Amino acid sequence: MDAAAWLSGLLALAGVGIGSLLSAWAQGRAWKREQMRQWQDARRGAYGRLVAAVRQYRGYVAGPHAEVELWLRPDGSRLIPGIGTAGAGYQEAMETAFTDVQLLAQSQDTVDRAHFLTSVARRIAVARAVHGPGRVPVELDERLFTAEREFINGVRRELGLFNIDATPLVGELEDIDAALYTAYRNRADP
Repeated sequence: MDAAAWLSGLLALAGVGIGSLLSAWAQGRAWKREQMRQWQDARRGAYGRLVAAVRQYRGYVAGPHAEVELWLRPDGSRLIPGIGTAGAGYQEAMETAFTDVQLLAQSQDTVDRAHFLTSVARRIAVARAVHGPGRVPVELDERLFTAEREFINGVRRELGLFNIDATPLVGELEDIDAALYTAYRNRADP
C-alpha cells in the first residue's frame, strides 16, 4: 500500500473527526445560549407578573368594595389581612407570582425584594381595613411604590440592565398636579 494514499485517507478521517468535534462544540454553545435566553425570558415574565399582580392587589384592597378582614397573628405580633371571596383572585395571583419569582430568581436579593414588596402590599390591605376605603396613609402607598421601584431596579441589575430613576421630570408632574387640583377645587366649589 502506498504511504501517500494511506496518509491522505488518515488525514481525511482526522479532518472529519475534527470537523465533527467543532460542529458539536458550536451546537453545544448555541444550545447553552438558547437555554440562557429562555431562562432570562422566564425570569423577566415572572418579575413582570409579580409587579402587575401587586398593583392589581393594591387596587382591589384599597378600593371601596374590598372585603378585608383583620386577624391577629397567633404570636400577637401584627395584624394580617383576610381577603373576601371577591378579592381572592388578586391574592392568589400575587402569591402565585411571588412563588414563580422564588423558583426562577438568580439571587437571594431578588427574592428578598419580592418578599418585601408583597409584604408591603399586604400591609396596604391592613391599612385599608383599619382606616377605611380611600384612607390608606400616603406614606404607606409611597413605601409600596418605593418597594416596587427597588424590586424593579434589583431585577434590572440581575438581568444586566441599568437602574431607572424614581420619578422623571418631577417639576413638570408637580405643575400638572397643581393645575388638576385647581380645576378640581373650582369644580367642587359652586
